[in-house]
Amino acid sequence: MNLIPDNIDLSEYMDTPDFRAKVRSAMDFRDAVREKLRHKPDGQSEYGSQILIGKARNTIFFKPKHVTAWVGYNGHRKSMFTSQVALDMAVQGERVLIVSLEMDPDETMGRMTRQATGSATPSDILLNRFYDWSDGRLWLFDHIGTISVDHAFALCRYFSQELGGTHVVLDSMMMICTSEERLDEQKYFSTGLIRLAQETGLHVHVITHCRKPNGVRGEKDVPSRYEIRGSSAISDQAHNVVAVWMNKAKYERLEENPNDLEAQGEPCAIVKVDKQRGSKWEGKLSLWHHEPSLRFCGDRTSPVEPYPFLTNELEIPDDFNYR
Repeated sequence: MNLIPDNIDLSEYMDTPDFRAKVRSAMDFRDAVREKLRHKPDGQSEYGSQILIGKARNTIFFKPKHVTAWVGYNGHRKSMFTSQVALDMAVQGERVLIVSLEMDPDETMGRMTRQATGSATPSDILLNRFYDWSDGRLWLFDHIGTISVDHAFALCRYFSQELGGTHVVLDSMMMICTSEERLDEQKYFSTGLIRLAQETGLHVHVITHCRKPNGVRGEKDVPSRYEIRGSSAISDQAHNVVAVWMNKAKYERLEENPNDLEAQGEPCAIVKVDKQRGSKWEGKLSLWHHEPSLRFCGDRTSPVEPYPFLTNELEIPDDFNYR
C-alpha cells in the first residue's frame, strides 16, 4: 500500500492538454484494430479487467479510457463492494488509486485486508504477505473531506503520469460535487471525467448515490441508472452503470429468526449491470456476503479462502475464480 498525501502540489496537473484536431491515415489504426479483433486464449478477454467472483466471469468489464458509475442507496455497501473490485483489479496487474473521501486510509485497508485474506483476524504471516504484495499495486489518497472537481481531475492525472496508474476509484461524487442543486457543476464533472479517461487511459470508477425513493416499496427494489441523485449527465455519459443493492429485508428476517432457512437461502446483495458499452451483457448477479471477511461471494456454502497469491509464491493463475 502507498499513500498520496493531501498536501502534494498538483498545480501542474490542473490544466488539461491542448486537444487539437488531428487528421490521421486509416493505416495508423491497423495494429490497434488487429489486436482488438484477434482471438484471445480461454480465460482472457479483449474487454479489459473484470471481477474475479466466479459467476461474474465474462459479465462486467473495465476497459481503459472508460468510466464506470456505481449507484446505490445509502448503506447498501457500494464502497465495500468497490474495494473488492479494486482488489480484483490489482490482482490482474492494474495499478489502483482509491480516493475515499469519507474514510481513513487505515479503515479502507483494514477492509481490503479482510477481503484479501478471507478472515476478520488474519495471521501476521498473511497480513504481511498482503502488504508486501500491495506495494506498487494499491495507492490511497490520504485525505478526508471534500475536494474540488479540478483537484480530483489533477489527482487522477498525477496518478496516471507520475505513478503509472490505470484505475482510480472516486468515493464519492457527492464529496466532489457537493450540491445537488448545482447541475452545471455536475455536468462539468461528468463531461470532464469522460475526457480525462480518454486523455490518460485510466478507467475511472465513481461512486454515486440514489435520490430518495418514492412510493411504498422504498429501497426494496434494485435501483436503475435513472435514479442517480442530481444531474442525469453521469449516467448518460458513463460507459458503464452498475447498481449495488443490499437485501435488507433478509437481514431483518434473520434478526427476528436466525434459523429462517428461507431467508438464509436468499442472496445478500444484487449487483445489476444497467449499462455497459463495449460488452453485450447487462443483467443481475445474486451474491452472498461473508461477514467475517466482508467479501462478496457467488454462493453461501463454499469456504472463503485467502486469495491464492497469499498462500504460495506463484503468480495468480489466469483462470482464477473464487466462489
